[in-house]
Amino acid sequence: MLRQRYIIMTRISQKIPENKKELTSLSLALYGSFYPAFYLLEITLKTRLFNLVQEKLGENWFSKQLEVSEKDSLFRQELEQIKRRKPKGFKVKAEGLLVESGLGFWVEFFNKRVYKLTKGIPILIFTNLPAEVKRKEIYAKLDNVKEIRNQLVHFRIPPITQSADLKYLDQLQKAVGDLTALLAWLNVTETGTPIANEVRLKSAEIINFFT
Repeated sequence: MLRQRYIIMTRISQKIPENKKELTSLSLALYGSFYPAFYLLEITLKTRLFNLVQEKLGENWFSKQLEVSEKDSLFRQELEQIKRRKPKGFKVKAEGLLVESGLGFWVEFFNKRVYKLTKGIPILIFTNLPAEVKRKEIYAKLDNVKEIRNQLVHFRIPPITQSADLKYLDQLQKAVGDLTALLAWLNVTETGTPIANEVRLKSAEIINFFT
């Protein structure tokens, strides 16, 4: 996905003035710095939720939800999305749901309805959670990270090539704060340079063009 974005942005940059080419390149580097943290969050979130729910509610809990998916909008919609990517007649089992489902599906385990359905178990995956942090705050942060991820993946945040685009830096900075908090609460460590440092440095390079 990142390579695809690079190719698209490179084609765009060939049609714009030199300074905008550099800003496009800097923007691409900034956006790309989010991907390792997105991946780490998604893998940790879905794996822990899947394992913990099965441990607490039974190994066949997800299988049962899939069997009655027509009655549950979350499972129904996720199944429909998975099947659109697969050959006709493809059947989704519990383990397949874990592999094929996206971040958004697991984020919804913290909405009020699904959280109640799973008896409040999802919050237990956060092994380093401050006592004052509750489900609602976790859900808000997860939802914001999911939205920023989707915007970057689907090219809805353009390269920052003019001063009016600097507003996107505020959105990205908030996402960094939410990502950092969530990873800390999950008690997982980023490999390499932390995303907060990467984004701060790359944002500063972009801002320098406008000061």
